[in-house]
Amino acid sequence: MVQPNANRESKRKKKLLISLVIGLLIFIFIVFPAGALIGIWISVNQKLAQRPPQVEVPNVVGQDYRKGEAILREKGLRMQVLAERSDQNQPVDIILFQIPGAGESIDLGYPVGVTIGRLPP
Repeated sequence: MVQPNANRESKRKKKLLISLVIGLLIFIFIVFPAGALIGIWISVNQKLAQRPPQVEVPNVVGQDYRKGEAILREKGLRMQVLAERSDQNQPVDIILFQIPGAGESIDLGYPVGVTIGRLPP
């Protein structure tokens, strides 16, 4: 016959083993992944904080060269003339094309390339 003390000790060990397995499963499937996700979240936020501020590019197509340059400067951007187009049908000193396009987000201080209309030679 099994002693009542031994039976109680056996039940206690079984409960302890079940608690240990449940605790291990909680750690493996909840605590560890949560810690890893928090670590990834912190890393991503640190990378984003190191990026320069972003600004939306205004539309300067159709503007006079000087006015377009002033609009870009107000936003913290620079203007870079990429090309000059000489054509009878194109207005003089008017911005005909820009890259990056209006509405795009770029780093503060980034140059916006423009094509300007010029008189034909």
